[in-house]
Amino acid sequence: MSQATQQHLIKALAISATGMVCLTRISMALGEVFNGIVLLLGIILFYQMRKEIEIPEEVKGYVRAYLIFVLSTLPAALLGGDIPKGMHEFLQMWLWRFVVFLPVIAFIRKRKYLINMLTAYMAVFGVDCFVTLIQLVLHLGNNNRGWGLGGSSLGIASIMCMMMPIAFVILFDKSFEKRLKNVTAMALFCNWIALFCNKSRGSWLSNLVLVPAVSWEYVKYSKKILVAVVAFFMLSGVVFVSYEPYMQRFESITNVTTDRSNGDRIEAWKSCLHMVEDHPATGIGLGMWSREYVPHYWTPADTQKLPHAHSNYFHLMAETGLIGLAGLLYFTFYSIWHLFISWRKDRNPYDLMILASFIGYIVFFGQIEYTLDLTSGVRIMWFLQAVLFSLKFAKS
Repeated sequence: MSQATQQHLIKALAISATGMVCLTRISMALGEVFNGIVLLLGIILFYQMRKEIEIPEEVKGYVRAYLIFVLSTLPAALLGGDIPKGMHEFLQMWLWRFVVFLPVIAFIRKRKYLINMLTAYMAVFGVDCFVTLIQLVLHLGNNNRGWGLGGSSLGIASIMCMMMPIAFVILFDKSFEKRLKNVTAMALFCNWIALFCNKSRGSWLSNLVLVPAVSWEYVKYSKKILVAVVAFFMLSGVVFVSYEPYMQRFESITNVTTDRSNGDRIEAWKSCLHMVEDHPATGIGLGMWSREYVPHYWTPADTQKLPHAHSNYFHLMAETGLIGLAGLLYFTFYSIWHLFISWRKDRNPYDLMILASFIGYIVFFGQIEYTLDLTSGVRIMWFLQAVLFSLKFAKS
């Protein structure tokens, strides 16, 4: 294969990966098609360029940690009483949604491609957020909350936990191109609007922690950035104080009695503990929550009969037992520790954004929602992780 043909395939890979991430919340079917194209192009490129592939050691470590987590759930897939169901969940959740990561890491090395990919998704994300305002104003849906271009209100909330910290870093760091900064400024404004239109308390709390955390490195050296961050939070505070329902919703975060959104989660988590008591090693089986919860573990204290545990850690603990939980905790702590150490060493914006988006999606929001099973959110997370890792090592 000629060099020119390889470059055409790599460009097609960049376009396909971007198409997947931009369309996955609009149309799940189109997202699946583009995901398949990414896989196909990745296989072709691997066959043709296998001797040229160079993956940085820290990325290999990240992938190994993820593989350890994935393999820790395999016993639950095989021993849960329904092997076809378990293996379908295993392949769908951990491999099919991960498809975009390795091809982007392995083959897309041009900064121009990567910046264009990130810019395109940032623009679509801005539109996604702005749609929540339209939905709220027109009273669409049945819970007076905007949900964006597709999926659920919690789906876009989980993505905001990744994108807002990323947006602040892009705007504050001098290493990013102007066109990306311009699109990011628009997307951040729309994201800010969506915080109020979506009304996710988990997103509020996550960004309340992560935005100051990622901004601190820039605030220390720039009074203008300090003023911008303070103004952002002051303006947000004014909106909260001036509209009583927002204050009431924020204050309800600790209410586990009359607020059944909170209380039912607690009841589901208690049931997860009972599941582990009955099946300590491998859990009730990967993908078996919906079959086991209501018939055997549900209590009337859960007024909604929740379809999942609304928590990455509790849900996977129930389905995959202590083995799967140990794998998830290993992947979590490995990722956070190594990303933090790498950032402390180089002070580069990419490790900071990868770290913040991982914590926001997997850890913070993942404690009140089962984000590992949000198809679009997981694909977007792996796309962002891959693009940001690749930018760190990209050639000009």
